[in-house]
Amino acid sequence: MTFDDSIDATGVFRSARIFRLGTELAVLVWDLPSALPAATRCLLSMDQSPIPLVSMMLPLANGRQRMFWAMRPGKQPESVGICTEDGGTFDTIVMQPARALAPLDVEALFANLAPEARIKFVNNLLTVWRSAFRIAGDHLFSMVVEDALHALVPEPQAASIVCQVAQGCHLIETAINPDLGEITAIYAIGPASITRMAVRLVIGRAKHGSLHSCHFIAEAPFPSTPFPIVLVSKNGVAIRQVVDGKPRHPSLQSWWDNNRAAAELREMIVRRLATLPQSGAATAIDLQVRAPLATSRIAKSSMHPSGEVDLALALDDGLLAGGWFHAPSSVFAGIDYVKEDGTAVPLDGNSYEFPAWAQGKDANSKTDVTGFIAWVPLAESPGPLLQPRFQMRLASGAVRPLVPKPQAFEPTIQRNHILRAVPPQHAVDRAFRTILAPALQGVERRLGKTIEVNSTKDYGIPKCAPLVSIVVPLYRVLDFLRFQLSGMATDPWLAENVEIIYVLDSPEIQDETEHLLGGLHLLHGLPMKLVVMNRNGGYARACNAGARFARGAILVMLNSDVVPCAPGWLQVLSRQLLERQELGAIGPKLIFEDGSLQHAGLYFARDQRGIWLNHHFHKGMPGDYAPAQRARNVPGVTGACLVTRRDTYERVGGYTEDYVIGDYEDSDLCLKIRRLGLQIAYEPAVCLYHFERRSIRRSQDYMRGVASQYNSWLHTQRWEDDITELMASSQFGSDPDRPSAAGGNIRERNAA
Repeated sequence: MTFDDSIDATGVFRSARIFRLGTELAVLVWDLPSALPAATRCLLSMDQSPIPLVSMMLPLANGRQRMFWAMRPGKQPESVGICTEDGGTFDTIVMQPARALAPLDVEALFANLAPEARIKFVNNLLTVWRSAFRIAGDHLFSMVVEDALHALVPEPQAASIVCQVAQGCHLIETAINPDLGEITAIYAIGPASITRMAVRLVIGRAKHGSLHSCHFIAEAPFPSTPFPIVLVSKNGVAIRQVVDGKPRHPSLQSWWDNNRAAAELREMIVRRLATLPQSGAATAIDLQVRAPLATSRIAKSSMHPSGEVDLALALDDGLLAGGWFHAPSSVFAGIDYVKEDGTAVPLDGNSYEFPAWAQGKDANSKTDVTGFIAWVPLAESPGPLLQPRFQMRLASGAVRPLVPKPQAFEPTIQRNHILRAVPPQHAVDRAFRTILAPALQGVERRLGKTIEVNSTKDYGIPKCAPLVSIVVPLYRVLDFLRFQLSGMATDPWLAENVEIIYVLDSPEIQDETEHLLGGLHLLHGLPMKLVVMNRNGGYARACNAGARFARGAILVMLNSDVVPCAPGWLQVLSRQLLERQELGAIGPKLIFEDGSLQHAGLYFARDQRGIWLNHHFHKGMPGDYAPAQRARNVPGVTGACLVTRRDTYERVGGYTEDYVIGDYEDSDLCLKIRRLGLQIAYEPAVCLYHFERRSIRRSQDYMRGVASQYNSWLHTQRWEDDITELMASSQFGSDPDRPSAAGGNIRERNAA
């Protein structure tokens, strides 16, 4: 049959018709004859089937079915047949190029469609057809969508712009019927394009009768003229008209200050700001600090449940919560984390409890309570959320809010809070494994992304092709620098063959450090380089940064509080590495300032918890103690003075950077080198002074918290099998000079 663009007044398509749906898009419409069963599958017969070809079947008000096929027509007329799977042909039509087709009359199309079919048609236009043909920017398609929306809802309800969240992002407010169900997509229908917006929204309490308030962030600039917005769900669509392009609030700050109780909305805005480049996260933090939520705790009572959440760190992978509760009766059921959408997540699914105390009625009194920490894994980051919300759940089903004060977001401060979340005596495997470890690892990853070299400065002309590179990390303590550098400057072999790289891991003392090194360079004439980090990142990151500047074939990791006893020490250690290919690293004898032994090699022994700790052979014995005068292979050597080949260091990836603050990286490095099949050696012919652990004692967070226990736990988790095999070997397990695990101070640590 020939093309006929007329439609009867009832909107019945007894004969197939083709209409223009977009600039290069057509839709073929055909009502199935009454003789055909409703479930009949109909196909198109064409010389060449277009790709894509999208079809759908919708019910008519009279109980019959209407078929739609959307496609891109060719540039020449083409005969199209409508047939069934068994080959029977019911209709034939000539498909013209899209530009020759009449536009789709949506009103006539809707005339005989069932009400639910009209909604499905609009839904398919916005979802399946828009996506399949990639025509969101087609102005003719946008006109068809607008016509369909108008035919469906001639006078849509209003939606208003609340405020601008960021450039091109606005907070929109409207109301929807709760029967609509979960919103899966939101579309803004412009005069020349259709924009899909974020589907994250917040549904409030009942408003305007059966309607609920609905807020969402639209990620598109809005014109000054009214335009429709469509909220799509599996149950239908909601059509709204943005009536005015002018926001109700002049700024986000203005809205935020006047909506301190809108917790869900604030969390949604924080999450959105976190995705913006440059200052989005900083803006979110500033808003929360300037106008926080009201804090909420339940004061301790002898008869009623009470509690407080005082630690609530929203991290990339999850939420770490900590606090206390007191449950004198069976009324208490638990504490929940309340997500942005109002969903409550019980904390007791992954929590650890311990004895604790809370402040009593006056500042000087304390009362016994149950402390807890809990880890809640999250599918996506909540952004820089400073006040996650919680609730105490009672056995009756009632809940009471628990809102902490604004929390820290800076990673080093977060790390310090995590390290103090559990008293050291209660830092056990269960607390680390599923709670503290995920939190600390997340913070360390985020901290690592912020660490970089801020600047470098050369003192004197760098040596050409040095044989050895010495890397010395500096953190706060510069007390021994003049003695160390004097010892190196008076060593002829070292002055001839070595480059010295100081890495400042505390940039707040950059001026003092530059002044000191400048004076020592004038005094000794020894060339050196200063590498300044942008912030404190820890021992491992500082060493690795310095190693990246190293040019020598031999690499020395040297603590700033290690001072040579005599010249020639580095020549002896370097020769060993150059002559013994099976050797991966070597360390010298280290003595305290009183001459007693600090290090004669490193070994491992378990503590009472079964954790492998690092120990030093013969620590505290006289410096000339006979067993310490024997050169030998050892399980490891301290990072206070560790000498290796630069290519070996690079092969194993340098120091592992996820140990907290600075500890256990040295034994970890030795174990990585051992996995290459190389040996670790101790050389007593070389002796240096080590004024042990002066820098780390300045770190209150390390000494007061559980960092050392965490590091030893993490080290054991990572190297359990290797250490067990190593210490059971005949080479080290039966050494008569090694102190037993039960003897001496089992908690002594090496100076890393």
